[in-house]
Amino acid sequence: MCGICGIINRDGQPVEKGVLQRLSSVLRHRGPDDEGYHYEPGVGLGFRRLSIIDLSGGRQPMTNEDQTVWVVFNGEIYNFKELRLLLQTYGHVFRTASDTEVIVHGFEQWGEDVVHHLNGMFAFAAWDSRSRRLLLARDRLGIKPLFYSLVDGSLAFASEIKSLLLWPQLDPAINDRGVFEYFSQHFVPGAETFYSHIHKLQPAEMLRLADGDVRLRKYWHPQVIPNAKQSVADAVDELRQRLLAAVKMQLVADVPLGVFLSGGLDSSAVTAAMGQAGVQEIRSFNIGFDVKRFDETDFALQVSQHLGTRHESFRLNEWPTSILPKLLWHLDEPMADATIIPTYILSLMTRRHVTVALSGEGGDELFAGYTHYQGMKLNRLLQFFPVSWRRLGVAWLKHLPYGGSARTGYFLDRLARIVSSSFFPLFEGYTRKVAFFSPEEQQLLFSPAFQEKMAHFPYLSAVRRIPQDHPELDAVSQANLTDLLIYLPEDMLVKVDRMSMAGSLEVRVPILDHTLVEFALSLPFSFKMKGLETKYILRRALQPWLPASILQRRKRGFNPPLEFWLQKGLVEYAQEQEMMATVAACGYFNPDYIQLLIDAHVSGRRNYARQLWSILVFALWWRRIRGKGECPV
Repeated sequence: MCGICGIINRDGQPVEKGVLQRLSSVLRHRGPDDEGYHYEPGVGLGFRRLSIIDLSGGRQPMTNEDQTVWVVFNGEIYNFKELRLLLQTYGHVFRTASDTEVIVHGFEQWGEDVVHHLNGMFAFAAWDSRSRRLLLARDRLGIKPLFYSLVDGSLAFASEIKSLLLWPQLDPAINDRGVFEYFSQHFVPGAETFYSHIHKLQPAEMLRLADGDVRLRKYWHPQVIPNAKQSVADAVDELRQRLLAAVKMQLVADVPLGVFLSGGLDSSAVTAAMGQAGVQEIRSFNIGFDVKRFDETDFALQVSQHLGTRHESFRLNEWPTSILPKLLWHLDEPMADATIIPTYILSLMTRRHVTVALSGEGGDELFAGYTHYQGMKLNRLLQFFPVSWRRLGVAWLKHLPYGGSARTGYFLDRLARIVSSSFFPLFEGYTRKVAFFSPEEQQLLFSPAFQEKMAHFPYLSAVRRIPQDHPELDAVSQANLTDLLIYLPEDMLVKVDRMSMAGSLEVRVPILDHTLVEFALSLPFSFKMKGLETKYILRRALQPWLPASILQRRKRGFNPPLEFWLQKGLVEYAQEQEMMATVAACGYFNPDYIQLLIDAHVSGRRNYARQLWSILVFALWWRRIRGKGECPV
């Protein structure tokens, strides 16, 4: 796992070495073991290395025999040994045992089509000196990040936005569309970022720079084509074998390797597959919380004892406010997912023991594990009740006092959201469940001036594109696909990549092996969710490996006790960080509405944890992180 960056001046002007080294140095956390550079007229490539495979011979930038092709690469290619043998049959000579070298020779052999041969998580840049052609590419699911900027005939790229902010030619102007998107769904989807002149290479996307022309294209399109002829029994057997194959492939490493084990179904599946693959001593790790409802440690220990892993458990007993600005710097832009905190601490602690950890990301999206699918099915039933009854129910739930109990407030808020979403068509109701601020709430949140600007921005446009592109799917299947194509790469995988790399830990996600993803997309949705039972086929597939108590347990997300933290310490922390002064000064908000949210949450009248967290994160980022490349905290 590494950090990459580069600058291409299309007019051939030399790249300043000091500038490129600054872009690279700020990525040191992604690669603390080594650094490297390549320069030629108009070109500079930079690299930071976290050594995983071929510790002595895998230095980058890496080149071919005659130094006409150069590659910088972040990620892992799991099928590199098979590709190496294939490329050798074409006459290519390998000088290292590194997976990077198959990209070098693969690019020589197949050009842009090299991406179709790669099984792995990757973001790379390949430069052909003869044709002066650059190829940027990102893996199919968006596990590894890559950003770029085009300014006055030059292109710069980097693994993280903070690196590009150090490019002198870049104007770090804020993108109002990004602010609007963030306060709709707590991240910025698609190619846009919080910065007007910095763009995100999207999952399964390539950028080609040649002859002064820049072109983008997708090279992989997930197809939802259920195989009606497949039986549940056959699908169960195939899923088990595919999961085992994916995990076995991702065990390759020349450094110590472990697994995140929360005790949930997905992490337990990966851990069990490691045992089935023959790993003699499995090192497993989890983090727990002092609020019992959020703590999964007992489940993690249960799975560990069943599978015989060597387990380490860490605890987060309080809101670690001191590290939040640092984590936002690592994220580069606001993302209102409070699980960044336990993910970072878990990664930091795990790195003391291993360099690589496997994780269970992707199981909920591939096998319908989220509770909002149950909510959508319940909405079908609620729609049989008169609208007037449901309106009374929502009003009652929203005004019911819950005595300051954050747990009761969370339950009532969730129940109110389910009933409220039943007033809309099923997919529209789903958007109401996953959004942070509804259109009605945004009218209260934003200042009149920003409301006028946002009138031109369609609400949740990326989310609404899924049912437009897939009208053949029912609403629950459309929601499931939305989670896979938008929520997973824009939130879950961003969080895991940035927080693990902040601790110089490589995290691999075998459930997102693209061949396993393609198989999951071929399954009828009824195989994934039976009645209100989520992950039906995955539970069946894991029966030989895991105890019934784990297979039958209800989903509990990897969430910190956010509503408790905010109820106890929000006012003091907000004052310390000048939150209200910041939201008033930046011009986007109605501070009076935000104060109403604070008063209602702290007093225990309502649970506004999600909304207040998104505002706090934005204010912290705006005041302390915005526009800064080097860490200001």
